[in-house]
Amino acid sequence: MTEATALGRRPVLCYTDVGGTFTDSFVVDDAGDFVVGKAPSTPSDIAQGFFASLDNARTQLGVDVETFYSSLQVIGYGATTVLNAVLTRRGGRPGMLITKGFEDLLLMERGKQSWIELGRADRIHPVTHRHQQPLVPRSRIRGISQRHDSLGRELIPLYEDEVRAAVRELLADGVDALVICFLWSFLDDAHEQRARAIAEEEMAAAGRVVPVFLSSVISPTIRELPRANAATIEAFAGPSTLRALREIETRLHEYGFQGDLQVMQSAGGLAPAKHVRAIDTAKSGPVGGLIGTRFIGELYGFGNLISTDVGGTSFDVGLVNDGFVGVNREPTLGGLLLSIPMMEVHSIGAGGGTIARIDSLSGRLVVGPESAGAVPGPVCYGKGGTEPTTTDADLVLGYLAPDNFLGGRLTVDVEAARSAIRTRIAEPLGLSIEDAAEGIRRIVDARMREAVIGLVALRGYSLEDYVLLGFGGAGATHVAGYTEDLKVKAVLVFPYSAAFSAFGAAASDYEHHYHRAINTVIPPGADEAAMAVRGRRVSDAWARLEEQAREQMAKEGFSDDEVTLEHLAMVRYGRQLNDLIVRSPISRIDGADGLRELLAAFEDQYSRVYANGARSPRSGYEIYEVGLIARAPKIKPRLDRHPLVGEDASAAIASVRPAYFGGAWLDTPRYRWPALRPGNVVNGPAVVDDPTTTLVVPPGRRLRIDEYLTVWLEESPR
Repeated sequence: MTEATALGRRPVLCYTDVGGTFTDSFVVDDAGDFVVGKAPSTPSDIAQGFFASLDNARTQLGVDVETFYSSLQVIGYGATTVLNAVLTRRGGRPGMLITKGFEDLLLMERGKQSWIELGRADRIHPVTHRHQQPLVPRSRIRGISQRHDSLGRELIPLYEDEVRAAVRELLADGVDALVICFLWSFLDDAHEQRARAIAEEEMAAAGRVVPVFLSSVISPTIRELPRANAATIEAFAGPSTLRALREIETRLHEYGFQGDLQVMQSAGGLAPAKHVRAIDTAKSGPVGGLIGTRFIGELYGFGNLISTDVGGTSFDVGLVNDGFVGVNREPTLGGLLLSIPMMEVHSIGAGGGTIARIDSLSGRLVVGPESAGAVPGPVCYGKGGTEPTTTDADLVLGYLAPDNFLGGRLTVDVEAARSAIRTRIAEPLGLSIEDAAEGIRRIVDARMREAVIGLVALRGYSLEDYVLLGFGGAGATHVAGYTEDLKVKAVLVFPYSAAFSAFGAAASDYEHHYHRAINTVIPPGADEAAMAVRGRRVSDAWARLEEQAREQMAKEGFSDDEVTLEHLAMVRYGRQLNDLIVRSPISRIDGADGLRELLAAFEDQYSRVYANGARSPRSGYEIYEVGLIARAPKIKPRLDRHPLVGEDASAAIASVRPAYFGGAWLDTPRYRWPALRPGNVVNGPAVVDDPTTTLVVPPGRRLRIDEYLTVWLEESPR
């Protein structure tokens, strides 16, 4: 028995976030304390980096493998496996059955899909717009005669012989999955269900079975292109993703873990890997950071927060407004519009692995959006990288300690980084190596700062009302740079900053999100009877979702008493293009008054988002979709308060080394982050080292440690 287990310190909760460069694990013990594990990501075999990160956390706890895995009650997982498959177009070989006449849907797209991921300047120039490469080529799409109308009434019956012939052709063509997407199937899915049954009959006759994905099951919502995209992504990337999750879960059980592997969903909340859909995990990594941001807001009583996550490949920004995380009703994934709600995260290509280069046309220094990723990684990693990156610049400037990178577990080559910056950047621009490195850092920090300002300004909010949280593997290193002159209420950084997304996911409940399309138009001046009819339509849809939710949660072992339900309605004014997700104050609408309660909640939310003067009840209302969130509680990390001990932090100084700030080398104290105590104050210039990250405090800034060990990055008193 180890000392840790003898003292009763046993791990109970673990969440692992597989990033583009590093894999982070956040492990909570039975006292609510935690450790952070970190290891390089392994894109070719995600399990390798996953278990290496867990093993790093296990050694910090001082427990053996059997004790570690058998003690854990929850193991969570988040990654961008689906996103990467879509971005690289490396996935399966699905075929598609679609309503005849719409065979070119994926090629024609919608205009919005050709520019949605472009910057503002490029959006206004049609020459820059590009059609997305479809996941299912036209040669593997078959049109089927059938039709329902916009009220769900059958106009043309399903031509079953066409289904049989199409399935035979696609099987002969070697498809490994089948997508069925018929118009208006979200109102009546009888044709899709029957087509699946026919497809299964043909597969049995051919002696070959492939999975069948129905658009009415994957995304039962209006708008055929996002619905078709969601179903094709599930068919394209889902089987391989879920297979990888099953392999990880099998290995966990071999090590002694008794539970189900839990996966973070893009809309928030954990769900068992065996019950989750791949499309719902597409952006699970950045979502963990948003959930952690909300958790911190609840702890401190902050309603408005900005989440900023600096990883190896991207800078992810999200907002929490009045304690509520925004949800994007029509997000994009690899340039494809989806009708799968996801927590709203804005991402740009800026991070530790972002590549710096000289633009061939302008001769200017450009940083990003390309990234060196985990392989080959920055030049200093010695894994074959040749292009200088942000991490190489941070190392050259003296911010990162070459003898203590990742606690000494990763050897980095300063001279290789200096050589790459000298030959690729400094000499062509006539700069010193240090000034070139500082230029790289300033440019990437400016891009991140602009992303924060743009996200807040776009929604009409004021920066002064927000507390900004800086995290991610490179977040602590760059937060002072991208918050320079940023007029936010406060800037917070955390000792577990490198694994904050994993921390956030660990603080999440079990959740499932459900949604269903309804066609409900409430005209201006609707009478009592009309209001009651439309209210019952909303209520009936909620009842169907509740039945689905309770059945799912029961399968996962939760009783009705453990499950809480949140009812949602997507409401807009008549003839508007976008709606708001409204949290309903009631779970049932029995008559006209109940519907008025829901609409009043919409009016209140609309006023807060767009101001009172923008309200337009005289336009009537439209509700095209309702939703439901089912939650069940789980163990969460606990942040304890500690007594303040004073401002003097000199006991935490490990060394004094030169670092480059504002064009000059300055003797800079380096502090051991774990040695900093509540109440300590550190004035810049300073560098704070942790085994998982590095916090840079430039001249003119200072840090203050509060009773939760959170770092407040502040302006130095004048």
